[in-house]
Amino acid sequence: MQLSINTQRPYAANYSAPQQNKLQCCKPKPQSFTGSKEEIISSMASKSKFFEPVEKAWDTMTDWIAKNIIGKAMNSDIVAKFANKTENSKYITNHIITAGAAVGTGMYMYKTMNLPDDKMDKDRKKVLTLNHALTFAISTAGSYLADGMLFGKWRKVTNKYAELYTKDKDLLSKIDKINKGLKAEGKNTIDLIDYANDYLKDKKLVNRLKGMDIAKTFLICTMIYRYIVPVAVTPLANKLGDKFLASKKEQDKKLQNAA
Repeated sequence: MQLSINTQRPYAANYSAPQQNKLQCCKPKPQSFTGSKEEIISSMASKSKFFEPVEKAWDTMTDWIAKNIIGKAMNSDIVAKFANKTENSKYITNHIITAGAAVGTGMYMYKTMNLPDDKMDKDRKKVLTLNHALTFAISTAGSYLADGMLFGKWRKVTNKYAELYTKDKDLLSKIDKINKGLKAEGKNTIDLIDYANDYLKDKKLVNRLKGMDIAKTFLICTMIYRYIVPVAVTPLANKLGDKFLASKKEQDKKLQNAA
């Protein structure tokens, strides 16, 4: 896209030639705005004076939280067992989000079932509780499925970002070479984050790569849990609930007539 500013005036003919030349040289040049994906990622990878203090403040805050809150909370047998089982899982962020969603859904279900009968009848409470459970189940399955489908494509984005950040086009080849040696020795292979942490010793790159993965998962899960599935499931649950209530009311009526 090109933008140009027209500075011509209807009375420009009244000026002398030198004045016109002077005006002509002062006209702003047309500006061109272009940007490929690589240029966008490259601009993200470059150092920014604006984001530098933000990153420092963020690092300070996260270090404090990790030391004083998360570190203490993580020193438990339950968390240790969970960590051992999921240490090689690429869905660890999904597991954490799902655990939080399960707690929230459980609280909603409990609160709904314990509402006073004068505020909501028993059958309606059952329908609403089922709606909570159904929404949670479909949202959880959808978030894992969507995140898994986008894993490979997102990995290409983070790989390209790392290449531009380190200015090393052979970065992935180096990691592949290291992994071949590790496999030959019967050891576990490494990924991009491991390489940035163990070989480059670049904490900033490690944090950015982890942050990009977490942000992607949070975005997917938020869209599915909060918007996509509730919009899709609620109308269906309402229809099923209405049919259930109508059928229940008809059965109760038949029982009353029989009595």
